[in-house]
Amino acid sequence: MTGFSQTDKNSIDDKQEDSRKKVKTKKSPEDFKDTEVNFLFNYYEQDGDHSPVTGGMGTEELDNVAPSFVVHVPLDSLSAVDLNFGVDIYSSASTDNIDYFDMEKSSASSKDARAHINMAYSHTLAKSGNAYSILGGFSSEYDVTSFNFGGSYTFNSEDQNRSLTLDALFMNDSWDLLYPTEIRGTNKANLSDDTRTTLKFGLSYSQVINKRLQALFSAEVVSQSGLLSTPFHRVFFDDANINDDMATLRGLSNVEKLDDSRLKIPISMRWNYYLSDFVRLKTFYRFYTDSWGISAHTASIELPMMVSQSFIVSPFFRYHTQTAADDFYKFGQASATNTPEFYTSDYDLSDFDSYKVGVGFQYSPVMGIGRFKSPFRKGKVAQFKSVGLRAAYYDRSDGLNAWLVSLNFGFTF
Repeated sequence: MTGFSQTDKNSIDDKQEDSRKKVKTKKSPEDFKDTEVNFLFNYYEQDGDHSPVTGGMGTEELDNVAPSFVVHVPLDSLSAVDLNFGVDIYSSASTDNIDYFDMEKSSASSKDARAHINMAYSHTLAKSGNAYSILGGFSSEYDVTSFNFGGSYTFNSEDQNRSLTLDALFMNDSWDLLYPTEIRGTNKANLSDDTRTTLKFGLSYSQVINKRLQALFSAEVVSQSGLLSTPFHRVFFDDANINDDMATLRGLSNVEKLDDSRLKIPISMRWNYYLSDFVRLKTFYRFYTDSWGISAHTASIELPMMVSQSFIVSPFFRYHTQTAADDFYKFGQASATNTPEFYTSDYDLSDFDSYKVGVGFQYSPVMGIGRFKSPFRKGKVAQFKSVGLRAAYYDRSDGLNAWLVSLNFGFTF
């Protein structure tokens, strides 16, 4: 399953509130009584002609539908539980070629689903105003099972205008080593590990500089080890030719082989500036580097505009550029006689430029869109609070392009 590159798509979470921070005020338990439920529906469609499943050549056609729920349950005025669960259902012409491939033909018949669930508990300390959270999660699809756990601690200033957050996350992925059909049972099916371990340590500092300007600085160190290759990604050396017949190409297939350790360091800055009471400017910049030789720069700008008290329109633009990994080779580029230690034809690890442009809409009346009887609490009125739509077009210089559409329905119970 291919898509955005890891450096291109692993953006840092926006930890700033969308409204301006004020001096901390005392709140009553009534302010925390409602459970918030957001139903999200995401659709993603891409196309391209550099699939790593067929050695850097061939279709990257993919469709993905991803419904999910995000639930926020206040336990009291200081504690809350957050739950995120859903499923990704995809159809991929690329992975359809794990068992069979033809450089001229492919059908989008390979389908699968990934189920995931994540839960977090957060608590604010009454005396200091500091906060901590504990989280854990699990996901499963046809060839990968993953679990994670972690936590964070936030130091807040007395006026709540400055905060420092330290966080850590552990992830473990267990793979079924699914090799291309022509390699199974041969000495090329030789990846030695079937697990991947990821450790992430992060630091972020946010500050309200004045009534109009907020800033957030964030830095992470991510260490990965174990199976960092994808077992069904093919690589063809320089003894293969794109014009060879299929039988010849099948006989020359090799399995992608990458270093079993990787260190990634992203550093980012966010600036939110209120141009007026109705227009806000959101900017983002990130520098990324890793031990595989990739360096990247990402910048984005978003302009949320309050058309009315209930309706916000947010056009946005994002640009990304990166260098190639040291071990990236195009089809037929790696030497068969002087075989390198590591090699991949995954264009997510190539050098490219990309941009994403789109617009978001948010409709959230003060009194909500509608009311109905709560299905969970007898005598309680639930509220349909908001609806959002976000659409974007993504284009990459290697020919990959994609459309993304997201719907968000917000409720309180």
